[in-house]
Amino acid sequence: MVIKKFLPVLSAFLIFAASLYGGYILLRGAEISMPSLFRPVSGARLLMSMDGFRFTQSENGRISWRMSSRSAELFENKEAQLKEIEIVFKSPDRKEAALLGETGILDTATGNASIQRGKREVRIVTNDGYLLTTNSLFWKAGERLVRTDDPFKLLGKQIYLEGSGLSADVDLRTITVDSNVKAVLQE
Repeated sequence: MVIKKFLPVLSAFLIFAASLYGGYILLRGAEISMPSLFRPVSGARLLMSMDGFRFTQSENGRISWRMSSRSAELFENKEAQLKEIEIVFKSPDRKEAALLGETGILDTATGNASIQRGKREVRIVTNDGYLLTTNSLFWKAGERLVRTDDPFKLLGKQIYLEGSGLSADVDLRTITVDSNVKAVLQE
């Protein structure tokens, strides 16, 4: 009597095991793709999202530049995606310049940043009366250098300058223009 009840369970188990082993034999060399719903997102993983982000670099106890943005998303690859950015550069002779932009990316390991145009141009405003506008700027923190390959305009008390491509050293106040230079000097 016990064998009659046990026999159907045993035969069902053997059929299940044979089916499982047969499936393994058939599919062992096949490449199976996972549905996109279950795949991990490609790219760097988001670690944190925040409102009110600040980043400061100091040299010899003096703040050389500071960055603030309305919001930031920090990723595991040390990249921060920023909205409404302001970078203020401070020189030892108390001159300041503020770089303003709507969106950008900061490498938190190096301090390098790229700022992109949104509805408004990327701007640099100095406390001695200069305004630079362009579509994008790249800030290289270690060299204290700003760079753009885009067309730009620079307006100051005694000069109007425009061209394409610009590099500027924020400490020495030197500017190099790549091409299409137009300048108007005023007294």
